[in-house]
Amino acid sequence: MFDIDNTLIPWKDEYVCGVYNALQSCNLDISKYDPKLIDAAIEDYDNHNKNLNKTKLLNFINNKCNYDLNNSFIDNLFKEQSRFATKDIEVEKTIKYLSEKYDLYVITNWFTEIQENRLKKMGILKYFKKVYGADINYNKPDPRCFDIILKDYSKKDCIYVGDNLEKDIKPTLNIGIRAIWFTNENNPNYEKITKISELMNIL
Repeated sequence: MFDIDNTLIPWKDEYVCGVYNALQSCNLDISKYDPKLIDAAIEDYDNHNKNLNKTKLLNFINNKCNYDLNNSFIDNLFKEQSRFATKDIEVEKTIKYLSEKYDLYVITNWFTEIQENRLKKMGILKYFKKVYGADINYNKPDPRCFDIILKDYSKKDCIYVGDNLEKDIKPTLNIGIRAIWFTNENNPNYEKITKISELMNIL
């Protein structure tokens, strides 16, 4: 099982331009709608909701920012965020290798549609049996996010790879699933990798 952002796909600061582009696609005045403020509201929504919903996201942004954005903005935002990925030969090689030995899944804290499109752009969606976003699953670190996998697999047969200690690693270990931390931090208390390609040597 894999996380996506900052694990399979690096998150870049310039992705805030996705909000800007979504506003432009709706012919909205950038002087009235602040992309950075909207981006902060989106992150806030993600961090404080166990299940995601497009309509609720739109309402949250409007209430948080005192805006009057409509469904067209959200649709354009989804299109923009679906582009947030760049091909990575080492990641693709690793995922292909692992898919020949294991059933691969994604558990992500964002919308399934967006994350599937990003994985497709990277050329690796085809290697995963299923992508579970927080619109069809619980948001990490809620331990119930793993129930959707554990109905078909035992904990001892599962491994989770993610970059966030609090959302990915600790909750996974707490329910008895092996967790591999993707990080550059020097912490001997957890099994870790610094490159996704290292998984080919240990799995």
